Amino acid sequence: MKELLDRAVQYKSIAVVGLAKNTGKTVTVNCLLDGLSNRGLTVGLTSTGRDGEKADVLTDLPKPPVVLPRGAVVATAGGCLGQGTARLEILASLDISNPLGEIVLARVREPGTAEISGPERTRDVQAAIDALLDWSDLVLIDGALDRIAASAPAVTEAAILATGAVLSYDLERVVESTVFSARKLLLPASVRLTPQGAGLLAAGRSGVQSRDGTVKPLPMATLIDGPVELLDYLDAQWSCLLVGGALTNELARLLAAAAQRIPGLEVVVRDGTRIFADIRQWQELERNGVSVTAAAPINLLGVSVNPVGKHGRRIPGAALVEAIAKMLPGVLVVDPLA
Repeated sequence: MKELLDRAVQYKSIAVVGLAKNTGKTVTVNCLLDGLSNRGLTVGLTSTGRDGEKADVLTDLPKPPVVLPRGAVVATAGGCLGQGTARLEILASLDISNPLGEIVLARVREPGTAEISGPERTRDVQAAIDALLDWSDLVLIDGALDRIAASAPAVTEAAILATGAVLSYDLERVVESTVFSARKLLLPASVRLTPQGAGLLAAGRSGVQSRDGTVKPLPMATLIDGPVELLDYLDAQWSCLLVGGALTNELARLLAAAAQRIPGLEVVVRDGTRIFADIRQWQELERNGVSVTAAAPINLLGVSVNPVGKHGRRIPGAALVEAIAKMLPGVLVVDPLA
């Protein structure tokens, strides 16, 4: 964890996002809270869901509590206050709510456990981060199930991906799923994208860009279902597709087929969190020579692994770390409890 902490201190906001529930996300957050606090930093914390409860609300399996060090600052719903052993001092109320109440800022006066339930909408997460940074040196965001968008560069400066045996007790399958997810987050920046194209993507709109850099917005409201009429706008000259929304299986399937007549076809998404195509369809894009890039790459600090699955079953932790690291050269892979 020392190397991960060395990297973390260089940033102001870091999202810890899991590939599924029980991938060790909370354990990773606790290690970061403790390690950063021991380095003299005041750490802020919020969640894009609900974390720190004794049992998972969906599976009823026991969960590790969020352990807050003295001096940390949290953004959590008022309904969660008093649910742990930490003594909290309310600092301010934010004009943000979730189903558990209004989000408040609170400082940890006495260390202990806490239940954290933060903002759910992206713009509210950004507002909470800004508020926390008024009181802390660095903010951690605990990303809940299927809310990997917290790692988007528009929200946080960096991300840590949590994975583990909860995905499968077959080590190779865990590695495959983890590497695929990491590679989506690690999409390279597009070298062809012009400022006009970047502006179109930032507005959530789609378009095509020509080889000379001219950008033409598309009239379709969405590309999610892979509309066949999209092919009317793509050819050898207009070979760069700007996807303002999600890259889905349907859209990927259409583009993989189109690549056979469009050499050098490139797809540019806003960032890696916009990729919703599955691993098989992604491989089909690669086989057909489609290049997928990002307007804003994600800074992946590392991958944390949890070799323990449901009901205590395990896969070899050291072997899991080694296998993922081999497939992701240059990416730090750690087992926080090794």
